[in-house]
Amino acid sequence: MSISQTLWNSSSHEDHKLINFNVPKYLISNFDNLVRFKRVSRTSMLVRLMEDYMRSEHQKMKDDGTLNQMIQDIGKRNREDLKNEIRKDIREVRAEYEPPMIPISSDYDNDDWENDLMRL
Repeated sequence: MSISQTLWNSSSHEDHKLINFNVPKYLISNFDNLVRFKRVSRTSMLVRLMEDYMRSEHQKMKDDGTLNQMIQDIGKRNREDLKNEIRKDIREVRAEYEPPMIPISSDYDNDDWENDLMRL
């Protein structure tokens, strides 16, 4: 068995998968020129790009998760602050509330009590 066959057989195990996809000719041509210049294989560069993309997206998802969590926490805190403020306002209103005074006959010393009541 030759070395190329050994490499081919070792890369075709369950931990690898051959993929094919269409790429515009200009893009593959430029990509091939670049990887030749960098002296790396097309496969290794594509794998590296895929790994970088996955790491980047994973980090973005983590950032989004923490951002969403932060927004939810702020919303909960704001709701609690609002509830506490409303409760405080209700307590203040209750503390300031006095029932209306009911007039009694001794409040009116004169005989014109009917007119006094009409002025209130």
